[in-house]
Amino acid sequence: MKIEGSIRSNLLSAISSARRWRCRPVHKDTVTYWRGVLEHGRRIDAGPLGEPVAELVAELESELASVRVR
Repeated sequence: MKIEGSIRSNLLSAISSARRWRCRPVHKDTVTYWRGVLEHGRRIDAGPLGEPVAELVAELESELASVRVR
């Protein structure tokens, strides 16, 4: 997966999109992308020089917990 821009901006975008689609069916490819951003955020946050994104990772995890895949 290729991430364009900062992981922080990608996490914010994924969170915003997931909120817009809350309680509605979401295409599998979109959910796969959001999960990829989430995994990338986890790796970055765990690194010694990573951006502080733990809160955003937690927010996206919470949003993905309620996603319905169509």
